[in-house]
Amino acid sequence: METLEDLVKKDKKIILIVGDVGFTYMQEFQRKYPKQYINAGITEQTFMGLAAGLAKSGYKPYVYSMVPFVIMRNYEQLRNDVCYGNANVKIIGVVGNVHYRFQGMSHNLLGKENEEDLLKNLPNIKRFYPKNTKEVRNIILKTYKNTSPTFIRL
Repeated sequence: METLEDLVKKDKKIILIVGDVGFTYMQEFQRKYPKQYINAGITEQTFMGLAAGLAKSGYKPYVYSMVPFVIMRNYEQLRNDVCYGNANVKIIGVVGNVHYRFQGMSHNLLGKENEEDLLKNLPNIKRFYPKNTKEVRNIILKTYKNTSPTFIRL
């Protein structure tokens, strides 16, 4: 999140939308940038539509949640609003396999292959699977400069 915070300091058009996750992790960000932070709660369809609308209005939304919540629960909005709309939405999906394994299938995918299967037929979306912190930073900086829908798996 350091890299995203560096960008937020410079660009007031960046809006971070979270799906009711990362309370302790996001508290400092929310405190520093309250006008650039939205906790949309457990409303996956809504937060993806909100992100697409913000993008079409000139903002640069970054959506952050667990992978199943940014791909599966809102697949129709992801497909129609973000991908077919070619909206400048950056989606950061957090892998839940280890950390969320006790919360059942709703919080987990079986692996990267599941995500790729769901995303590969969507138009316009770029997909990134960084392997370390340096790659995450480089991808965040690289994708900030383009206006394509983007998925980044952490």
